[in-house]
Parts: sequence; structure tokens; C-alpha cells
Amino acid sequence: MTTVVSELETIVSRILSKRRITHVRSVIDFSKKLGEIYGVDLDRLELAALSHDMFRDIPPRKLLKIAQVYGLEISELERIHPVLLHGKVAAEYLKRRFNVNDEEVLLAVAYHTSGHVSFKEIGKILFIADSLEYTRDFPGVDVLRKIAFRSLEEGFFQVLKNKIFYAVGRDLLLIPETVELWNSILMKRGGHVDEEVE
Repeated sequence: MTTVVSELETIVSRILSKRRITHVRSVIDFSKKLGEIYGVDLDRLELAALSHDMFRDIPPRKLLKIAQVYGLEISELERIHPVLLHGKVAAEYLKRRFNVNDEEVLLAVAYHTSGHVSFKEIGKILFIADSLEYTRDFPGVDVLRKIAFRSLEEGFFQVLKNKIFYAVGRDLLLIPETVELWNSILMKRGGHVDEEVE
């Protein structure tokens, strides 16, 4: 694991912008803080956090081409907006280049932007850390951080909710996995549809 992380650090430092590297390092730090609180393996968290955005600065056409070469399933939304593929491409790269077979880490990396119904602790922590790391500054971020440090499940839910509110408020597309995750969590919480809907 140490060798993989060391090699990844070299790769990340070469292909990412300085701003993105700062974000990645902050995600690593925030992930580890949450990992210490919730008893999650810090090495696995570091691997996920370090690699999650490694393809984020790749030009869209090139990213789409890499995904095609890897044989990844590409949705219509991802074909129109290839940036959405950066997590899936990073996860596939980890498998192919470093023989990473930790499914929890790979799922976390692949779906760190959208979230996923099959997320376990590493996925939830990376999802939270990607949104709440300390270079992020938006209304309510401090409240969300406090919630995340108090409850992993509630922090995960509130970050998801905030992402959806942000997207809807700006007429942005919602990623299908995000909608599926939202509905899944609400159904587990006893949520329901509006009975007054016509």
C-alpha cells in the first residue's frame, strides 16, 4: 500500500493543477480526521482520497477516449459531460495499473461525485470530505462539518441533500446515482411521496 501511495503521489503531482493538488491533500486530511473518529482504516482512506481526482484535469475528449479504451459503460449523460467519468476512470486505473482490488475503495473513487447506494464507510467519508474539506467555503459548510464529525450517517445525508439543493437551485442536471441514493436513504428513513400529487 505504501508503494502504491508513493507512486500515486508522484503521478498526481505531475498531472494535476496546483489548485487541484491542494484540494486533494485537504481531502486526505479531512478523510483521515473522519476515519479516526469512526474507526476506519486510514491507509485505505488515503488511497481513495489521493486517487479520487487524479483524472479531473484531463481534457473531456481525452477522458472519454480513456473510458472507451478501458471498456467502461458510458451513459448518455457521461457522453455529453465526460468530466463525470473522472472517478470511474480513476478507479479503473487503480485496478489496471496497481492491481487494487479493494472493492470498497474502488467504489468510493468511482462514485465520489454522485454517491452510491452501495457505499460503506470509505465511500461515505470520501463523499463527505470531497465536499467539506477545509479549502471549501460556502454558506452552511461549518454546520455540515459539525454534523459530519458527530454522525457519519447524518453527515452523509446532509452533504447529499446540500448537493441536490445546490444543483436544483441552479437548474443543473442530477446524476442518476445521486437520485437513486437520495430515494434509497429516504425509503430507509420511512420517507414517502407527496400524497397530494396529481
